[in-house]
Amino acid sequence: MASQVTESLAVAATVVAPPKTATQIINQVGVVDVKEEGLGTPSDGESGSGDNVYYHQHIERNGQRILVSWTKQEERRVVRKADYLFLPIFALMFTWMAIDRTNVSGVLTSTFLKDTHMTRDQANTGVSLLWFGIVLLEIPSNVVLHRVGPHYWIPLQVVFWGVIEVLQIFVKNYSGWIAARLFLGLAESGFIPGGLYMLSRWYTQDELASRTTLYFFGPSISAAFGSLISAGALRIEGAGGLFGWQWIFLICGTSTIATGLIAFTLVPKSPHDTNRLFGGLVPWSGWLSEREADIFVARIIRADPKKGQAATMNISLKDVTDVLFDWATWPYLIICLSGLQSAGGLQTWGATIVQSLGFTSIRANLLNAPAPVLASLFGLVLSWFVDRYKRFGYTIGFAAAWTMIGLIALYNLPVATEASWSFYAAYVVTVAAPSWQPLNVTWLSLNQKTPQKRAIAYAVYIGCSNLGGTYGNQVFRGSDAPLYRRAWAACLALGAVWIATLIIQTSLFKWSNRRFAKKVRDNPSLETEALYTDRKGRKYRYYW
Repeated sequence: MASQVTESLAVAATVVAPPKTATQIINQVGVVDVKEEGLGTPSDGESGSGDNVYYHQHIERNGQRILVSWTKQEERRVVRKADYLFLPIFALMFTWMAIDRTNVSGVLTSTFLKDTHMTRDQANTGVSLLWFGIVLLEIPSNVVLHRVGPHYWIPLQVVFWGVIEVLQIFVKNYSGWIAARLFLGLAESGFIPGGLYMLSRWYTQDELASRTTLYFFGPSISAAFGSLISAGALRIEGAGGLFGWQWIFLICGTSTIATGLIAFTLVPKSPHDTNRLFGGLVPWSGWLSEREADIFVARIIRADPKKGQAATMNISLKDVTDVLFDWATWPYLIICLSGLQSAGGLQTWGATIVQSLGFTSIRANLLNAPAPVLASLFGLVLSWFVDRYKRFGYTIGFAAAWTMIGLIALYNLPVATEASWSFYAAYVVTVAAPSWQPLNVTWLSLNQKTPQKRAIAYAVYIGCSNLGGTYGNQVFRGSDAPLYRRAWAACLALGAVWIATLIIQTSLFKWSNRRFAKKVRDNPSLETEALYTDRKGRKYRYYW
């Protein structure tokens, strides 16, 4: 268990010293402040500034307890390596997952409905079943992940759903479509929270918001990539005896399988295992030296001793119930169910709506590409703000206000060929609202006390996100076309719930923090319950 491993770890004080070797530092420091009992807490004895500060942390390596000493400059170097060699693999897997989900937007602009003898509402049902399939196995998949290790389970998932994506080229009717989408959803269950859990194990709290945003960056622009792939595939309609929509599924599926195989080759079990390929089966030089791996692990333990070093961990029923019955969990879920779906249906039906303005299917897919790219770039800006100021509620509120303004414009503008460019401009503004889901899920994880609860919180949140997909696409019904008055009204109602919940949530967290501060003044030992310490040293129970 992770808790059993971390009980043997301790956190040492930081000291100021002139640049010396690690051995000289350890010898000169003498007695280091180490807590043997419990998990220990990071020392507040740090002094000095810049790269002259040396950090010391005990870790376990090969069953032995060792003391690691390093500088901030060395830490930056190992983090950069993870940013360039570890994070992109997960972002790439997530990108193809998102493309495999949303490429149906391009498929629906082709001859797919005619070739499979389906109605628009039947296609919608299949899209919703994908999300339902994901929800069914979200938590069980995460339990398996923590038993066998994410370095095995996640790449296997990617290859499996890539195969199912390819098999969609054989869909002939409504029954086949229903089965294909349901099995695709089941295969994808647990991937997103599993990936988020891996990031939380490799990055500290101060680094997590920006890295989570980069993890979501590919999926945020997946609609753009998917639209470009669809436009290209529709141009080769008939090649190899395949329809354009079959080429979409074939291209996306084979690319997904290749990505899964790359991940199985390169994703390590832990920072100390980057020198072994194929899940640890084949040795090679690796991208972290032993000392760099020591520093990587030590910095994580120093920032959060509860994370430990185990690649797997046990999750109890109490961990699940603690998350589900915690009042602080539910505002995130309500925001997820309302905020994401206030504009979520546009991922599926956006290209079709643009096509209804009088554009060809290829041009509609090309016009659908720019907005998701803008949303991702704006999301990166917001993540920088959050990493710097740690104000999640205000930042997500900005994205909510932006989305609502766009939806109001779409509700009032006619969907007609003569007004095509003005409506298209409002559509781009709405979809280009800053990507905020990475910030919300990071906010949720940072307000969890243990890795076990963090893993469950990820699974529950992503499960709700996928559950929202079952109804988010249903608002754009064939009977409501082409004006979609009921659809835009439903989107506005969801947006209003989003903003109201966010205001209440942020206010409750601030109120709870004020109560916590009063309790700490009366009983200083409660400081260990704090999850956030600002730059002035003030401790808070919740990030807000």
